Amino acid sequence: MEGYRFLYNLRICCAIVEIIAANSNAMDISSLLTDRRLDNNFLRQLGSTPINQCASLPPGKLSNYANRPNILIFMADDLGHADIGYSEGSHQTPTPNIDKFAYDGIILNRHYSHPLCTPTRSAFMTGKYAFQVGMQTGAISEGEPWGLPVAFKIQPQYFKDLGYSTYTVGKWHLGSHTRNHYPSSRGFDYSFGITSGDCNWYDFTAGWMKPVPVSGRALRENGKIFPLNQSTTPFPELIASRAENLIAASPPNKPWYMFFATPLTHTGFDNFDAVQHPVKEYHLHINESAILKFEERVKQLGSIHALDRTFARLVKALKRKGVLNNTIIIFVADNGAPLPESADFIHGTNHGSNWPLRQGKGTLFEGGIRTLSFIWAPMLQRRGFVYDDLFHISDWLPTLYEGAGGNTADLTGISAVSHWKRFHDYYAIGPVRDEVVNNIDGVTNQYSITIMEDNGKLYKLLGGNVFNNSYLGWRRTEGTSTSDEMKSWTPLSVNCNAPEGVERAPCQPWLTDCLFDITSEPCETNNIASVYPSTLRKLQLRLRALNDTAYPPQILPYDPASNPDLYDGFWVPWKDIHHVLDPTI
Repeated sequence: MEGYRFLYNLRICCAIVEIIAANSNAMDISSLLTDRRLDNNFLRQLGSTPINQCASLPPGKLSNYANRPNILIFMADDLGHADIGYSEGSHQTPTPNIDKFAYDGIILNRHYSHPLCTPTRSAFMTGKYAFQVGMQTGAISEGEPWGLPVAFKIQPQYFKDLGYSTYTVGKWHLGSHTRNHYPSSRGFDYSFGITSGDCNWYDFTAGWMKPVPVSGRALRENGKIFPLNQSTTPFPELIASRAENLIAASPPNKPWYMFFATPLTHTGFDNFDAVQHPVKEYHLHINESAILKFEERVKQLGSIHALDRTFARLVKALKRKGVLNNTIIIFVADNGAPLPESADFIHGTNHGSNWPLRQGKGTLFEGGIRTLSFIWAPMLQRRGFVYDDLFHISDWLPTLYEGAGGNTADLTGISAVSHWKRFHDYYAIGPVRDEVVNNIDGVTNQYSITIMEDNGKLYKLLGGNVFNNSYLGWRRTEGTSTSDEMKSWTPLSVNCNAPEGVERAPCQPWLTDCLFDITSEPCETNNIASVYPSTLRKLQLRLRALNDTAYPPQILPYDPASNPDLYDGFWVPWKDIHHVLDPTI
């Protein structure tokens, strides 16, 4: 009920915003604030709601803010490179709704993320590489007392400076051991979802199988435990409905920013070796008979189908509200799909496909970090093309900030760059990024950097460990073969320029650094370190210099004091000591 009360109060706030917009002198709204229909708890809980924000604006400012575009971030989880229609043209995974907006927008062909959820989300939020904010090592598991340091300003805080209302729905995964790490304390006016990496879709429990079996409920709204212990609606559908309602209730004359982070297509969390997609409506009517015997792959196809349906639902919500043509939509995956061969190291596999790219989630090979992304924005003068420039996920902060009318000079201390002007006039403006640091992690000993030479070629150094260094290969999409690839060509189809999945010059990065020409040979089958020693040395020196900018890794082990059994079965901010339990108001 609390969530619906929020939306009801927000609708009243919308009416107040409309009154203010109609009369810039009507800034004294004390009489409206005493409206008995308006829940005072709502105002206390959300001090930066549209009504309070409007009350603080100087006359004339509201109309300026209203001209800014809305921003919808749609982040997919553990999505394989080959698992969307527009990428490799897979016949297994029709995604017509996502494909339509990708082809009508700008597809980012060289979009790079970090190899795991937490590092990627920290870079996305801060506009800095994960190693520059202490989030370079691993993904946060429940009960671990670490998170994105609160000293770093993040996206919702920047967009609030531009007059935006800010919402987050879905997965957070940037810390929950103190309330200051909750999204409700980091610039979001409204938050609904889980702070963990995933949850059971029906009772919202999250936890560990190793080192000890432990689980607790993890669903929260505005930082407080959400009183729903069991649901007939699966979690992905629950958050999609919440996002639809937020769009419907959004103030008509005030821009909003929404970070929608779905758990689709992440591995299930009941056991870490199988896909958790028992939702009947997610199961596709598979046309390819060759895939039917691959039971887990079929479940994953249902999950991908649900991802496409969810995207369509949010687009329809924008249309119903009448704001689609003033909304920037970003589709982005946090990392590649986790392969079965690496399941023991990354909490399982979802049977997604990165083929023909090498390896997957948790590694710095292309299958783990070259991720799917596009931008759709009606205000862009040129759309419907493939953007081949290097783009790092941290670049979304300055790019969107500039797209919203902000001055990127205000974004002090970030390492990301804006591509907004380049999007507008691709041929008049040169590339804005000539290197991407895929990660530098001294704890697990993983590091990689990609640079663009003056001739436009991309060279990539990769060194250190790959889990336990037992598997570094490629995995063909389940159900396919060389005689039946189940795909059609697309503008993004990767051409390996060599036999797919066959290593020519071996790469053993735990012994010596590897070097790849990923322009000519994007599938990383040919290690050319011995052929181009000067290029290798150049990248090694650059990595060494960048490592000097590293922030100390924040990772810490599981703390038994966090055990949900101590708190009625809930994960709580146990490190707050005096504020572990939710406030009563």
